[in-house]
Amino acid sequence: MGYQYIEFNCWHPADLTPRFVRNLKGRCSEAGLQPIAVYGSSFGGEDHHELSKDVTHKLRMIDAAVELGCRRVVATGAKRGSKGGLTGILTVLNEITSYAEEKGVLICLENHANNNLESIEDYEKLFQSIDSPNIGLCIDRGHFDASGISLDDVVAKLHSKVNHIHVKEAAQSGVERFVRFGEGTTDNHKVLEQMLRLGYQGYVSVELALSDKSRITQELRTPIEFFSKYETRQAQVGP
Repeated sequence: MGYQYIEFNCWHPADLTPRFVRNLKGRCSEAGLQPIAVYGSSFGGEDHHELSKDVTHKLRMIDAAVELGCRRVVATGAKRGSKGGLTGILTVLNEITSYAEEKGVLICLENHANNNLESIEDYEKLFQSIDSPNIGLCIDRGHFDASGISLDDVVAKLHSKVNHIHVKEAAQSGVERFVRFGEGTTDNHKVLEQMLRLGYQGYVSVELALSDKSRITQELRTPIEFFSKYETRQAQVGP
């Protein structure tokens, strides 16, 4: 189809074991795919037990990325007001940032609707507390739409911290429901054009609103048609 890069969703316990990661790496080599990111479950914790577990989980995500030969880990926060809120996320980041810097891995903090990482203000508070070139924003265009947040404002205020982009289609602004590309109201092209003009040279990761897995081959063709043109730009979709 034309896909060269793959981001692995590693939400389940078995997905981050060394044996499983070695298997993924081997299968990528056979398929001619380059791993670009490890996506894991959310940041945060209510108490020191949960926070300790989350720190070790995120450290393992960093190691898994290194083992796969990529340099990005991606995760969002928990449901708004849970798992220690923004303070819980900051607690974990304070413990893992130096290791991410040492390993050359970027931590890409994704926004989600109704989440501890949702608004421009959430990210401004976070970046004021932790100033590291390895900590940045993963724009999820569909979720910003679902939250009713202007992408023009996001780009204007946070573009220098963007280190990853997810494209996804919201059914309509302010509604947390996602649809196939071309069937909603999300202008994914606009944010890509804006970020390319500002010098973005990272990856663009496709997220499908997939309800029927038997259609996955067909569903993957549309985003290639929509977004592959950006690979030819001076600021390419790639490393």
